[in-house]
Amino acid sequence: MFLLYFLALLVPLVLFHEFGHYLAARLMGVKVLAFAVGFGPVVWKWQRGPTEFSVRLLPLGGFVRMQGDDSMAPTDASVAADPASFHNKPVWRRAVIVAAGPIANILLPLPILFIGALALDGQVVSARVGTVEPGLPAAEAGLQTGDRIVEIAGESVLTFDRLQQLVSERPGLPTPVVYEREGQRHTTQLTPVAHREVQVAELGLVDQVGRIGVRPTAQSSVVTVEPGSPAWMVGLRPGDRIAAVNGQETPRYYEMRAALAQALRAGKSVSLRVNSLRSRVPVVRKALAEAYDSQHQGPPHLLALPAGLDADRIGLSPADLVVGPVEKGTPADTQAGLRPGDQILSIGGAPTRSFLDVLQRLSKPYDDVRIDPESRGLSTPELVARMRTALSRPHPLLVRHVFGPEDMDGLSEVAAGRKVPANPLEKALLTARDPQAVVAAGYIDLQVPLTLGVSVDAEDRPSLSFGANPAQSYELPELIDNPAPVLNAIDKTGAEMKRALNVTVLTVAGLLRGHVPVKEVGGPIFMAQLASKTAELGAGFFFHLMVWISINLAILNLFPIPLVDGGHLLFLAIEAVKRKPVSLRTRQIAAYVGMSLLGLLFVVVMKNDVQRLIATLTQ
Repeated sequence: MFLLYFLALLVPLVLFHEFGHYLAARLMGVKVLAFAVGFGPVVWKWQRGPTEFSVRLLPLGGFVRMQGDDSMAPTDASVAADPASFHNKPVWRRAVIVAAGPIANILLPLPILFIGALALDGQVVSARVGTVEPGLPAAEAGLQTGDRIVEIAGESVLTFDRLQQLVSERPGLPTPVVYEREGQRHTTQLTPVAHREVQVAELGLVDQVGRIGVRPTAQSSVVTVEPGSPAWMVGLRPGDRIAAVNGQETPRYYEMRAALAQALRAGKSVSLRVNSLRSRVPVVRKALAEAYDSQHQGPPHLLALPAGLDADRIGLSPADLVVGPVEKGTPADTQAGLRPGDQILSIGGAPTRSFLDVLQRLSKPYDDVRIDPESRGLSTPELVARMRTALSRPHPLLVRHVFGPEDMDGLSEVAAGRKVPANPLEKALLTARDPQAVVAAGYIDLQVPLTLGVSVDAEDRPSLSFGANPAQSYELPELIDNPAPVLNAIDKTGAEMKRALNVTVLTVAGLLRGHVPVKEVGGPIFMAQLASKTAELGAGFFFHLMVWISINLAILNLFPIPLVDGGHLLFLAIEAVKRKPVSLRTRQIAAYVGMSLLGLLFVVVMKNDVQRLIATLTQ
């Protein structure tokens, strides 16, 4: 299957490229002698008119051979006299033929993206708010999870993509927002904050966009509990998931909140089915994904809220700051001592809003180095050294640690003076004014230092090492029928083409200027690996990869290197200026130079491919 995916990816790209040359040659009146997909021995061939079509053994390219297009050899007399020969056509016609291959590769993504958007976007994400991030404009303006945004700055909103687009365009601008809640329309005003969105740091692709702090994915019914509140007193703890209210399943937080409010208004006690965090022990990296997926899969237990409570005053809120699985041996584990169920309340004395806020603030020095123009072109050791210097100043974290059963025996003994403290938690307890009161309360707020690390993966790429993951999980967003499938497909096609062209051009420029390491360049093995991985993820991912590689091939083919289309276009440009062809001797020398450059490139990409393959096999 590995080889089949590779062929399914590469053959259409080669076929379309060569068909561009072939079609342009026919339209320009040039006789086409051969059309081949692949190189090497012929596997299958057939004749149609003057053209021999063939499929060859090595599917790593292809060619179109036209009469009179051999720039490396003198022209035969009979060919020289034939008006259908390539060299007898005006320069502009020859340029059209040569450019048609790369142009075909640029055009190919258009139908792929457009048809893909039509096929895959029959349903789109609605403008219903699934998550409201605390402390950001949406929360401050009173928006809540479950609200449906219907208008922004006078523009109608049906989908979340449209919502995000309108907000992104308005950083710092007062913006009226109309939303629906429980069937009623409300109007509020907010000002999107300017957010630095790092797309490709190594290429300097960083945008300033507006953000209001809403997401379509709905927070699951995982909660934070205020110590001493009614919810705390009945046994709820940070990181618990309220799976059902009076037997009604409540997978989303806003559904749980609504069901709880309705049940409490009835004036009776409320039964809660609760799944607590399954484990409070750090896990190794390989077990992280499983730990996250199964963190609320332990046996459920029932709790009861007494009658007469106010739903807004029982001490429950979304688990925005609650820590979930922690990776063993990381700074979160060894320095901060974070455990599932802990809450990160502040960093450097500034209150935190959400787990995403925590990650963004901790990673800012790391991201600053990544996007710094002076970091481009540095070797991995030099880049890592800069990152570690930027991260060397410890972050003082205020962490709320809720005592678990594994803590209580030791803490009670320490508080009673019958045990010498044996771990940081027990030592911290002794600094409290009343240790026994702290044990009775069931939690302690600790000030802990944290210095993030930088690790280097098997492919020699640096990454930030923190080690804590959120306890909050997310349910799928609400989907609606696409209200404008054709316009949506046009918008997505244009946006993706713009991004792909931008990234490709900047990447090539970065390689030439030394800002992008040569080790990032991949060849056929890397393409085959990508084809296999994306095909396993689904057709959408596979065709997305095809789009990007097609654009890459177009840009690279336009480079002014002899033996590729860009080199031919360069010679044609010189001929147009000088009014005569470049001499045969010059073309031959240029061809040898081009062959050497392409050979060197082949060696480099094969070396990179083999290193990646070895790294993959040894992981």
